[in-house]
Amino acid sequence: MQELGIEEKREEVGNALFFSTLGPELTEKLHSLKRGLGRVFSIEEIEKMRKKILKYYEKKGYYKAKVNYYFKGNILVFQIDEGKKAYIKDIIIIGNKQIDEDEIKDVMETKERNIWKLRIHPRLEKEVLYEDIERIRELYVNKGFFEVEVSEPEIQLKNGEEYYIFIKIKEGPRYKLSAVEFKNNSLYTRDEILERFKRDLKIGDYYNGEIIRKIKEEITNKYTELGYLFTRVEDEKILDKQNKLVKVVYNINKGNIYYVNFVNISGNYESRDYVIRRELRFAPGDLFKRKDLFRSQARLYRLGFYNGIGFNPKFRDDNKLDVDVNVQERFTGQISIGAGYSQLTGLSFFASIKKGNFMGTGDTASLSLTIGSQYRNNEISYLHKWAFYKPLDLGFSLYDKYVDYGTFISQKLGFSPSISMEFKEYYRTGVGLTLEKGNIKNVQPEAPLYIQRQAGPYDLYSIYWYINRNDVDNPILPTQGSDLSLNVKLGTGTRDFYKVVSSASFIIPDHLLWTDFIFSFKVRYGFVRPINKEIPLDEYFFVGGDFTIRGFNYGMAGPYDDALNPLGAENELILNYQLNHPLVEKFLWGYVFVDQGRGFNSFEELKSEIYTSYGLGLKIVTPMAPIDIYYGVVANPPPRVGKSRFGFVLGTFF
Repeated sequence: MQELGIEEKREEVGNALFFSTLGPELTEKLHSLKRGLGRVFSIEEIEKMRKKILKYYEKKGYYKAKVNYYFKGNILVFQIDEGKKAYIKDIIIIGNKQIDEDEIKDVMETKERNIWKLRIHPRLEKEVLYEDIERIRELYVNKGFFEVEVSEPEIQLKNGEEYYIFIKIKEGPRYKLSAVEFKNNSLYTRDEILERFKRDLKIGDYYNGEIIRKIKEEITNKYTELGYLFTRVEDEKILDKQNKLVKVVYNINKGNIYYVNFVNISGNYESRDYVIRRELRFAPGDLFKRKDLFRSQARLYRLGFYNGIGFNPKFRDDNKLDVDVNVQERFTGQISIGAGYSQLTGLSFFASIKKGNFMGTGDTASLSLTIGSQYRNNEISYLHKWAFYKPLDLGFSLYDKYVDYGTFISQKLGFSPSISMEFKEYYRTGVGLTLEKGNIKNVQPEAPLYIQRQAGPYDLYSIYWYINRNDVDNPILPTQGSDLSLNVKLGTGTRDFYKVVSSASFIIPDHLLWTDFIFSFKVRYGFVRPINKEIPLDEYFFVGGDFTIRGFNYGMAGPYDDALNPLGAENELILNYQLNHPLVEKFLWGYVFVDQGRGFNSFEELKSEIYTSYGLGLKIVTPMAPIDIYYGVVANPPPRVGKSRFGFVLGTFF
């Protein structure tokens, strides 16, 4: 009954008295009574129901089903001969000479049997098949075959269960592009619009409908960026059938511009409104531009407080609009309490709390306490965002660390304040200090040589400066943008050094084939040198592991001693290549990667060999934090170093 659209609830029906006259209102009500059982069906209604039954069986794969009906008293009976369930065995394309058969089948939703692609019994739906005919025609037109003819499909049933579908195509001549013209283009030059298409758009080449569509999008985007939100672009194709040429004329109707009236914030049960407003690139009175909308979304995602961000413009009179900003907040607090035991730390008890968006202010506060006989890691830190109502961040960290490694003990007490400032739109720079007192003590004779060199108490006073340019759209699931940074650090005291690290990451969507694949590339180079004394142990580069060259254990893509302890290096060079593809939108991504590089003390080592690893992984976005799970294989491991490794990363790699 549900498939037929009939309510099983009976209706009470009646007739007007023979001497009464029905007014127009009552007549209308009687005609609009709910359809259901207990009333008379017309022949037209019964025929519609019969066709619905046939269509239902067709969706289930019973293409040759037969449906008849008869009346048994006041009961309507449908008699159904289901026939045998059949599947599509083969699709045969006839007449295609200039477009490959596989390309034609790719645009069709109707698919033939393919065991390798797990299509064991693909169903035949006649409506979908007829829509495929139009898709094939569009494919040809997009390639310049404006006179193409695609016949109705011929369906043959063989062996009682196998469908063979025959599609005949008469391709006709292929047209070449003769000219591209613009009408009512008052704000851009021709060259400005076609800048991106110089390589692909050439007069005299065969017509390419995909390029023509992209030019249309480019015009719309350019006018939208200037505030013309309702720009309409029509592309007219003028055919010269005698010479087989086509001229494309774009007619532009830019519409009106709009200004922001009110900005309404919703969904922020924790964040205060000003935390969101200060990241928006538009405010009441501003010209509403699409690029400002996207940039606002990217800045809000970079905070790490939100799972989803939506904008809903509501248009008013007089070229004004209100913008509703809706956010979906994510859990930004982390609390852990417990006890642990390992060969390194022994028995230890720990408690830590970290809160991003502290009290809804956008600040970050953290406190960690650890007590153990061989391990201690106590730290308190705070980062205050937008100090003095300016894009200025103030932070500090106070720490006390103690680790008994067996062959030596490392002890540190330090304080590190920092200040950073955003300037322009994508740039940030900052400076910080570190004041640290430490001691490498109880050094045993069997301790590594580099530890023995570091033995004794020390004082370290260091200052660092960095500059960063970042326009990545989303730090958790990036789809485009770049991240460039330069870090310089200088230290003095019992030990001294200077250190420089530069890095560049690029997130590149597929604009060649316009797929969902995203290519990521990162390069990092750094060096550290002593001034007059010893370089502190923590300032060496330990290459290998989750955030450098995957597949290696920590530090093992650089120098190591006979006991397979990483020694750290004075230089690092790391290259990471990764190809990502979303599996479940905003939740699960798959990727393959190749990592190269090594830690080295002389460039001769770098010339001799660069380590390479490769693998695949999954990125899972959880309410707590993104998680990377990967498996990496080292193509050319150094002697006695492992060849592969599973990795688990809490955070992001790119």
